[in-house]
Amino acid sequence: MPNGVMGSSAMPFWNDQRSRQHGWWLLLVLALLLYLPGTVTIPLMDRDEPRFAHATVEMMERDTWTIPYFNGAYRFDKPPLTYWWMRLHYALLGVNELAARLHSVLAVYGVALVVAGMARKLTRDASAGLLAGVAWLTSLQSLVHGRLCVADMPMILLVALACRALVELLTEPQLRRWNGWFWCLWLSLGAGFLAKGPIAWFVPALALVLWRWVFWRKPLPWSRLQAVPGLCLSLAMVAAWGVPALIETNGAFWKTGMGEHVVKRGTDVFNGRKFVPGFYLLTTWLSLFPWIGFALPVWRWLRANWTAQTSFLAAWFLAPQVIFFFYATQLPHYVMPGYPAFIVLLALVWQSRNRNVPVVAKWLTLALVAVVAGGWVFACTAQIQQGSIRELLCSALFLLTCVLVLGGAVVCLAWKQGMTRCNTGLVCVTVALTSLSLALLGQQLRATSVPVRVATLLGTLPPDITLHGCGYTEPSLVFYTNHLWQFTDDVNAAKLLLPQTGPVAVVALKREWTLDRWFKGLLGTAPKGTAAKDNTTIIQTLEAESSGVQSQRIEGFNVARFSWAEVQLIIKR
Repeated sequence: MPNGVMGSSAMPFWNDQRSRQHGWWLLLVLALLLYLPGTVTIPLMDRDEPRFAHATVEMMERDTWTIPYFNGAYRFDKPPLTYWWMRLHYALLGVNELAARLHSVLAVYGVALVVAGMARKLTRDASAGLLAGVAWLTSLQSLVHGRLCVADMPMILLVALACRALVELLTEPQLRRWNGWFWCLWLSLGAGFLAKGPIAWFVPALALVLWRWVFWRKPLPWSRLQAVPGLCLSLAMVAAWGVPALIETNGAFWKTGMGEHVVKRGTDVFNGRKFVPGFYLLTTWLSLFPWIGFALPVWRWLRANWTAQTSFLAAWFLAPQVIFFFYATQLPHYVMPGYPAFIVLLALVWQSRNRNVPVVAKWLTLALVAVVAGGWVFACTAQIQQGSIRELLCSALFLLTCVLVLGGAVVCLAWKQGMTRCNTGLVCVTVALTSLSLALLGQQLRATSVPVRVATLLGTLPPDITLHGCGYTEPSLVFYTNHLWQFTDDVNAAKLLLPQTGPVAVVALKREWTLDRWFKGLLGTAPKGTAAKDNTTIIQTLEAESSGVQSQRIEGFNVARFSWAEVQLIIKR
């Protein structure tokens, strides 16, 4: 019997030999079932997704490969690798949500292969590697970011490849110079910078520092990295794009891209967020659900099995936590580049047959069950006035319930009892339910998307029309209309726009209900059921003073802001 795959009483179906032969396509099928449903129908979530998606469109229209543009202006947020990848999918599939997000789906599958290969190498057990890939694909933050049109998942894939190469180069003495891992390391670092900038270098670099001088504290054969030619290779990749970009923008790409979007984000809080000490210690528990419930067994096993490889995994996991601990702008996915290391450690614990479900995992699951159950009670009993938000809430709760069941099935069946044929079938059923719930939620979100409905009502636009967003400035309007917009936060500005000559369309925010306003209503610090923003009087005055216009009220859900918005679309042909 292969080591580490024996269930409690049943013969494992995915044993070492079968996992080695078929694991890659099983992970592919799992990735397609979990990440493709809803990817086509869920509208792009403001604000980053449509900016990435339409920046690629504008690069194609301008026939440039160097500088991204959005809404007619430079977009300095990220280097171009993600835009290049999306451009390939646009050429193959057309401009749509699936093509915009497909790079993240492929990248999350690529990370699953990396962690599966690394776990298989360290455990000498292909079934442990298969479980590592499954764990990665079923962790909560992967399920979210593996389907988004942003640059994070490609960067995580390239960081994982670089860290895997570092382990191989520094712990395998029989490797020759100029071997495949050398090329993997330095090409991944070069491509990683092109994906999301210097963070792709900071994580492996800090992991090496922590490994050498904090965790392992033994000399390392640095010469095996061949740092001089390797750095030249990575820098040449970056320079091949960076030098033309700096010349074309007169240095603005470096000044804005690095100065504002890297350095300033570390010192100033962006987008009205507040700095919360220990933020990532809290969010990691949700991001790695359900597998974070096994953090204590992983810690105990790690202390008892402290080797060069396992200590590097610990350093790799902690490196992003250290980098972003004092970083002013905080988002849960910032520390994701370290999560593959935790998944590999998880597989090592599973292979050692320490598969008892710890108490913390049970309590975490019970807490989430209570939250979801409470959500169902609220959805069924609360008096909700805004549009079809009740149906949307029920669809979201159905998805959360399926994800919760999926996590429980994978943990309690694959982890505790072994991957027998029956248990594998049960996991497949829960995956199918999750796929169905994603498809249903996608349809519901699309039906309540304000930008999608605005684009439908506008129809085919004349080339000389001017489009304005007043109070409603979501970038999705640019993507779904494929037209330039002029945005302002001042709703009163609409009074000056409609009298202008030529065709014009204005989307003005009428009312908006936000989650924090709802909580204030519960706490008694604000009137219950009132909107956080109410421009009804301004909109009514605008309609009364305008002649020869079409006016349409539109309401829907904004996923990124977690708010329900009511806007007025006013068109003068």
